[in-house]
Amino acid sequence: MPVINKAGVMTRPWSRRAVLCSTGTGIVLLSGCASFGSEQSTNSPIAPVSVEEIASVKCPPSGDDDATVCSQTVEADAASVYLLPTPTVGETPDSLELTFTNASGADLTFNPYSWSVWRKSASGWSEIEQESSGGGELTVAAGNSETWTVETVVGYIDESAALHSGAYAAGINVPNPDGDDWITCLAVFGLR
Repeated sequence: MPVINKAGVMTRPWSRRAVLCSTGTGIVLLSGCASFGSEQSTNSPIAPVSVEEIASVKCPPSGDDDATVCSQTVEADAASVYLLPTPTVGETPDSLELTFTNASGADLTFNPYSWSVWRKSASGWSEIEQESSGGGELTVAAGNSETWTVETVVGYIDESAALHSGAYAAGINVPNPDGDDWITCLAVFGLR
């Protein structure tokens, strides 16, 4: 039955169907908001990374048949080649350096742009997709070292990639000074 309000406009009273439909829509909208809020909370930033936490992280698998030397387990006094981060945990990618050391008796020539970088998550290691690559040659003489910032290394792979708080690993392949194969040198580091 139509109702006339104070303004003289005829309105229709709410039917039971309209009330139920409005209530149902409200519940769906509210439940959507509640789930949206919980989804956001699961994607919250990772807690700051400590030196102790990084020390317990294992290197990612290098994914090939090359020998692997990992910063987490290398004995620098005994290894012929290795890659170490300095410091182990930094504030920004440009505050961390990766130093390749050739402690062997042979000069080593390799492509200094052929890096791989991985990010550690709860489900394991995932490699940052390579968007660009460069070619070149760098010779590191016997007993010498070469240093790059993490920011430079990531730029070789993908200039638009952003590293956030968490654990990472970087790797580069170099000739094995004791054979005809190659060695993958890996360094694990963290960003706060």
